[in-house]
Amino acid sequence: MRIDKINLSWFRGAADSAVLDCSSKSLVVYGQNGTGKSSFVDAVEYAISKAGKIDHLAHEYSGTKQEKAVPNTHTPDDCGTKFSIRFKDDEECSVAIGRNGTHKRSGVVDMTAWDYRRTVLRQDEISRFIHSSKGDKYSDLLPLLGLGELEVAAENVRQLARAVEQQSKLKEKRGVAGEIDRKRKLAFDDESNDDIEKKVADLHAAYCPSSTETDTPALCVEIINALAARLNELSTENLRHVTLRAIATSKPASAFAAVRVANAKLAGSVEPLVAERLVVLESAHAYGIKLTTEDNIACPACGQQVGKDRFKAHIKAEQDRLQEINAVFKARRAAISTLIDELKTLKSNFAKTELQDWQAELRSGPLKQQLEWLEALDAESLRQSLDEGVLGEVEANSLPLIDAAETASQNSPPAVKTLSDDKSIAEAAKAVLEANSLAAEIEKLESLLAFVSATEANVREEIRVKSEAAIADISDDIGQMWKVLHPDEPIDEVRLYLPDSDKAIDIALKFHGKDQDSPRLTLSEGYRNSLGLCIFLALAKREAASDRPLILDDVVVSFDRNHRGMIVELLEKEFSGRQVVLLTHDRDWFAELRHQLDGKSWNFRSLLPFQTPQLGIRWSGTTTNFDEARAHLKERPDSACNDARKIMDVELSIIAEKLQLRLPYRRGDRNDHRMSNDFLERIVADGRKCFQKKDVTDYSIYADALNRLENAHKLLLTWGNKGSHSQDVTTGEASKLIEACEQALEVFKCVTCEKPVTLSEAGGPEWVQCNCGGLRWRYGKG
Repeated sequence: MRIDKINLSWFRGAADSAVLDCSSKSLVVYGQNGTGKSSFVDAVEYAISKAGKIDHLAHEYSGTKQEKAVPNTHTPDDCGTKFSIRFKDDEECSVAIGRNGTHKRSGVVDMTAWDYRRTVLRQDEISRFIHSSKGDKYSDLLPLLGLGELEVAAENVRQLARAVEQQSKLKEKRGVAGEIDRKRKLAFDDESNDDIEKKVADLHAAYCPSSTETDTPALCVEIINALAARLNELSTENLRHVTLRAIATSKPASAFAAVRVANAKLAGSVEPLVAERLVVLESAHAYGIKLTTEDNIACPACGQQVGKDRFKAHIKAEQDRLQEINAVFKARRAAISTLIDELKTLKSNFAKTELQDWQAELRSGPLKQQLEWLEALDAESLRQSLDEGVLGEVEANSLPLIDAAETASQNSPPAVKTLSDDKSIAEAAKAVLEANSLAAEIEKLESLLAFVSATEANVREEIRVKSEAAIADISDDIGQMWKVLHPDEPIDEVRLYLPDSDKAIDIALKFHGKDQDSPRLTLSEGYRNSLGLCIFLALAKREAASDRPLILDDVVVSFDRNHRGMIVELLEKEFSGRQVVLLTHDRDWFAELRHQLDGKSWNFRSLLPFQTPQLGIRWSGTTTNFDEARAHLKERPDSACNDARKIMDVELSIIAEKLQLRLPYRRGDRNDHRMSNDFLERIVADGRKCFQKKDVTDYSIYADALNRLENAHKLLLTWGNKGSHSQDVTTGEASKLIEACEQALEVFKCVTCEKPVTLSEAGGPEWVQCNCGGLRWRYGKG
């Protein structure tokens, strides 16, 4: 599906109408930075995106639907933002964008089915990919390898496991089971369930002799009720002893120990403030589930601005990154909850009326301060902060009170002590025996999770096997393309590989014979970007069957001249049958491409410098960029002269090479730094014998061409040099110089076939000529 035209109206840099006319051929577009050339690429990306978004505009200032960034800033009130992409067969994709950012599509072509990453490559995307983590590379490449659906399946299975764990409250159940085990240890030490049931049976026979109940947990309930009734009948003095026994047997020492262990683990696992981030993430996860807003949201954990559609994934990624720490955090929170419950019970028991006289005794003794501390205690506040300092304070104030209660309870009547202890045993037994069903439930849930995890592992293994095969295939293409861009260089075996960890892809190579696990270790920025281009082109090559265009937006910014020149060979070798759209702000490379690429398959367009949003994107009438120089005539005629001279330097150097012009030898860089005057002097001198134009029957020296070249040479020596070294040039002089240079370059193009004289070596070692033979240059006749 070759693009014929892209028509923009008040979209990005375009005003009323800006048309990129490809004519279904490959195209090179030149424009300085800021001329609006990427607006056409933005339109393609917008059309491919189902949400109608442009990635590089996704920031907090662009608006929820990028309504502040996509339309031209000076769109008239009676005009709308829209664009259309017409294809070779006259099919079309059109998009109209409302002022609120909503869009409406029309046309028969559904470009949302296209793969953006196999269609468009921008310079910043190359750099971002190379510098991204191996996990991000995995996310970027897997869909391009055709394995996106498998990854979705694996992720769905993983989410199923998380849902089972969350909805079943498995972690909470494990916490409850752990707390019951702790109480069992305190009450029964290492006794078995049979031993506990026998104790319950004995107590039941003693306190409920007439009952016929046989279910052990029900026996515990009857024992507790019977003992509670007896205790309620006791005198105030005896009730005091019962409460003291309850305090004495609370024994929160194990709860203090559990919190200390959890604190130590947390301190060894996390950086400052991560505990706060974990709390925030848990709340944010719950918030994300209910989220309905369309606005960007600031992540409460890291502060990033994230769109609604990415917020939940972002929170999940943050939670996954802290998963191990999160488990420690939850264990600590459970231990703190247990301690808080113990302290609440302690405070509640101390507040009972039967202990008022005993409390009065404590107030007049050394425990007055501890008693006042307990009365003022807000146990719930400990959830916010329970570091070692606070924990030590709680321990120092609570344990002496418990010890005092235990001492006072030693004087309890035997009957009261027995009743109290038996009630505690029955309560503990009830909790332990009821926990058997909880343990069975936990076991079932863990079996289910093990099965789901095994399923995910199987899917991921299939992804790995298929990824390795696809990556091996792509790596061959990457390696071949690298050799084209970097021939005979000691950097080879460039390839993608899968590290041992799941969900990871990275790039390896050999650097001067040494294996390197990442290009970031040794390659320069330009080489890394060259590598990124090879990876993109290797992936785009797999899209050949769909015959979709390939768009490269300023991808050679960091390439030097030697490697930049190899891109033409790479495109001709690997993508000769595809439509390629190249956009560049490199004037020299644009000039080289016009001479290197076949005009039958390629078109060339130049953009004028951007002036105002109302004028928008404007095309130059020529491909030699002299209109770019003319844009400076009004304000800076010296700059106009300088630009014209630069254009001549580049254009004539390419022409001189193809004419095999004989020039004096210069050593080193001086040979590459010849200027237009050097070339014009030799072209005019040799042209008196070499440059010929066909008459009706024979060839004669092309005198008119030599006159134009001589005129340009004179003006460049005078006004051109003056424009480069001073500002003493008038607008008229600069305009005349530009016109003379433009006319001078036109002489190398045949007016009949419209092809350059350097097109073909029709005469072998004798001459080079245009397509029809109307112009020719005879080698070595000067």
